Amino acid sequence: MRNLLTALCFLFVLSGNAQTLFSYGTHQVSKAEFWRAFTKNNTGPVTEKAIREYLDLYIRFKLKVQAAKDAKLDTLPNLTNDVVGFRAQLIDQYLRQQGSNKDLVTEAIERSKEELEIAHVFVAFEKDSAAAKTQIEKAYKELQNGADFGKTAAAYSNNSIVKNSNGYIGYITVFSLPYELENVVYGLKPGTYFKPVQGAKGWHIFKLMNKRPSLGKMKAAQILIGLPADADAAEKERAKKLADSVYTLVSSGTMKFEDAARMFSTDKFSYANGGEMMEFTYSNYNPAFSNVVFALEKDNDLSKPFPSAMGWHIVKRMKRTDIKTDINDAQVWDEWSGKVNADPRISIALAKAKEEMKKQCGYKPLPYNAEQLWTLTDTMLKAKDYVSFFKANRQKPLFQLTGKTISVTDWLQYAKSQPGLNAANGRSSYASLMKQFTDATVEQYYKDRMEQMNDEFKYQVKEFTEGSLLFEMMERTIWSKAPADSTGLLKYYNANKSKYKWQPSVSAVLFNCADTAVANEALRQMKANPADWKQIMDNLGGRALADSGRFEYNQLPVAPGTELKPGMFTAVETNVNDGSSSFCYIIQQFPGDDQRSFEEAKGLVINDYQLLLEEQWINQLKKKYPVKVNEAVVKGLK
Repeated sequence: MRNLLTALCFLFVLSGNAQTLFSYGTHQVSKAEFWRAFTKNNTGPVTEKAIREYLDLYIRFKLKVQAAKDAKLDTLPNLTNDVVGFRAQLIDQYLRQQGSNKDLVTEAIERSKEELEIAHVFVAFEKDSAAAKTQIEKAYKELQNGADFGKTAAAYSNNSIVKNSNGYIGYITVFSLPYELENVVYGLKPGTYFKPVQGAKGWHIFKLMNKRPSLGKMKAAQILIGLPADADAAEKERAKKLADSVYTLVSSGTMKFEDAARMFSTDKFSYANGGEMMEFTYSNYNPAFSNVVFALEKDNDLSKPFPSAMGWHIVKRMKRTDIKTDINDAQVWDEWSGKVNADPRISIALAKAKEEMKKQCGYKPLPYNAEQLWTLTDTMLKAKDYVSFFKANRQKPLFQLTGKTISVTDWLQYAKSQPGLNAANGRSSYASLMKQFTDATVEQYYKDRMEQMNDEFKYQVKEFTEGSLLFEMMERTIWSKAPADSTGLLKYYNANKSKYKWQPSVSAVLFNCADTAVANEALRQMKANPADWKQIMDNLGGRALADSGRFEYNQLPVAPGTELKPGMFTAVETNVNDGSSSFCYIIQQFPGDDQRSFEEAKGLVINDYQLLLEEQWINQLKKKYPVKVNEAVVKGLK
């Protein structure tokens, strides 16, 4: 009985989602389709009035699209090419989104909230990887026996920097280390170390010394008095004295920091910008540098000269900001997502996405003898008659996807298509090539069936397709037809003259300038010599444009309440969206209610005539495709 009730409930849900909201001719639109479109496009409160208004728009939309389909516009090469191109772009976007693992982004954001102070024992591989492993195991045993970590790092590490620092690295944060090593240190508790772990260049034993909240990002400028690596004592002393002298000049106000950086700094990346550096975190630089910079308490604070391996630094704090970690902020999420996508760790998400894709495609590997297949592949690569060879060996299946079997022939054709692959060099790479072939086949299968795999993708492609059809149909039926029908336009104007009256207006020249500075300069010159406005505009070149004519008050770029008089220039008004600026020269004023001539009203007439043609067309379509609305379903929408 419980199973029966569950089944009935499931059927009710399905039938609810599949309810027909309205039909037009033999075509139906479901409640779900309409509601999806409504909720996507409705920006106001959900009211019966809003639903009814959008329903009317949606019915008109579907009628126009169906008319376009009946006119075979969906077979036009330009439209089909547009849809194919859009679909390809959308597929790439969806595949990238699948690879951008939500868990990795969340993890990176959480890790960025802390900085970890770490040290390590490091044994580089050098020539003998086995010897490196033996060495790191000895160090690990020493630590387990209670040896001091710093002394062990100095004794067993074969890297001079690690030896000299007793293994101390300093504070790091997310993305400071390769992901597999980052996972190790973020999994430790302060005061503990981890067993030997293999990195790209050698073996590590990591110790977590301390944790602290992130110090954020620093924007700073520096003056670097650089020193070569082999500098002698005299060179070091001269550099120190120069750094002290420059510091005195800047700190006393005798010389601006920016000017001193351009004159004295040897940092080729920042001196031209007045010493300004790219924004950085504590872990981006050596602790000797970061400790001083992050200790500066206020913006514009100046450090005294301090040394590093690079030379002597004088640093000015410009601005410190917190790391943004609000996962509910779309901009913050996108920024972190971009960092994850640019990091090698994304391969984990991509591998996961590939496995999920295999599940969705019904991937099922079938048994085959790999050695026999590699031998067969060798033979194929040597053969001259590939077509006959493929036909003779096409039957053996390798794996299945839903409704499709991939055979030996598919594999052989793929292997043959690989540039540079031949019997002499191919055999050693056949196994990895088979994985590549499998992944590529599954991905192509998935792409070909994306509409079945992903409802959101299906809807987006459908929206684009129908939108393209609508645009093309409107262009042919309404938008290009109305302006070309001069007889119809004039007839419509004469029948509706009372609609086309002037509101209070002026004869004026509108000046549109690239920015406020250009506008102010143009206005200054024109006020001095109003009659020379054309020459003034010519002198400004492409930085300003003029448009003369009769304009209603609401068409003018003036502040509300501005009193207009003939012979006046209005104040400069700036467009907040693009920074452009405008002002007007008023020539003559006109009262309201003047009749517009046909030419003066033509733009308005064309717009109204298009609306008339559209209404006439809609009425024809409703006769061709009778519309029936299911009122019971409409009333249930909310």
